[in-house]
Amino acid sequence: MKKAALSLALAASALPGFALADNGPGCGIGTQIFKGQSGLFAHTLAATTNGSTFNQLFGLTSGTLDCNPANVVSNEFERVNFVAANLDNLSQEMAQGGGSHVQALAALYDIAPADRAQFYELTQREMPQLLDSSKNGAQALLVSLNTAMNADPVLAKYSR
Repeated sequence: MKKAALSLALAASALPGFALADNGPGCGIGTQIFKGQSGLFAHTLAATTNGSTFNQLFGLTSGTLDCNPANVVSNEFERVNFVAANLDNLSQEMAQGGGSHVQALAALYDIAPADRAQFYELTQREMPQLLDSSKNGAQALLVSLNTAMNADPVLAKYSR
């Protein structure tokens, strides 16, 4: 019984993350069938179709079914979830110019260790604007952070 409750709690905690990102189920025949439709139901059906027919590998190797093997896998979804879950700690550490949560955010941006001090300094300097934008959610904070990173000659290569 305890295992079932734990599994249910973990599944429920993942649901808000699904609501944040509406990037679809990727490429494949399911994506083609449900093209133009949005929402959890359509995405679940498309992902189930893709997964049960094992067609994404074919699409990626052949460049068909809207699959592009050159696409880059992004940490955007993970960054949004991380910021949403850790906003209080992040704001405190940004004010201090570093800390484990700001370090984790730098890792989610794949910032090289040599450039992390620049990232910590930028978040400290831009903290008032970042926190102001966070009133509109984690994604808005990340948009502001990306804008600030784009203006920085060292960090521009990491913003996405």
